[in-house]
Amino acid sequence: MRFWYLFPGLAMLGGSLPIQAADEAALPEASAKAAVLIPGVVTRSQFTRDIKDLEPVDTISVLTNNQIRIVYFTEIHDMAGQTVTHRWEFNGKIILEVPIKVGTSRWRAYSTKTLMPSWIGDWKVSVVDAAGGTLSVNTFTYLKKPEAPTSVATTPVP
Repeated sequence: MRFWYLFPGLAMLGGSLPIQAADEAALPEASAKAAVLIPGVVTRSQFTRDIKDLEPVDTISVLTNNQIRIVYFTEIHDMAGQTVTHRWEFNGKIILEVPIKVGTSRWRAYSTKTLMPSWIGDWKVSVVDAAGGTLSVNTFTYLKKPEAPTSVATTPVP
């Protein structure tokens, strides 16, 4: 779209100058295409202590702070060529975002987080698609390791 403005002096002479609107330059070309998201699904998602042969070795929902590494595993279907993100949150704040490029129609992937022993509380990881939609959410609780009971020396009673 072009706008024509008349300058007073040129208008009296019957002339005009073409001037492009400032916001017109920001308009995309007609040939530009928006990215199309293919709906997919997360069929499995879980926290684990480790991955062996692309499979989680266990499922955990509570971790004590004598262990500082945790793994988040996902199996994604029907999203080949797209990128999803593992969004790690602690006490409602985003701590880490790990982009994962999905390679085939069935894709297994994982991300890891090293935890500081002082980061006690609730953790959440969301699998988010490129449009910001949430595909899966899992939570775990990071607890202080209970202290070992101290032994108290006692004298036996006769």
